[in-house]
Amino acid sequence: MTEPEHVAEAPARFAETTFVITRADGSIVNLGRGAYWHRNPLRRAWWRIWGLPRFNRRVRAANRDAARAAKE
Repeated sequence: MTEPEHVAEAPARFAETTFVITRADGSIVNLGRGAYWHRNPLRRAWWRIWGLPRFNRRVRAANRDAARAAKE
């Protein structure tokens, strides 16, 4: 039995998660980047101060629109 190859991986510089909603009627709502991490602490702070509040507003708006559509 041969031993598996060991591959050295470079450390991650950043990671992000984007969110997209596909509704039953076929409409697509792109909520954008919802989670973000970067090696640089200044970029992480920028995300918490600027990016995360904008994402939260987009999510609240999408939920509000979905609730209005459900009432109709």
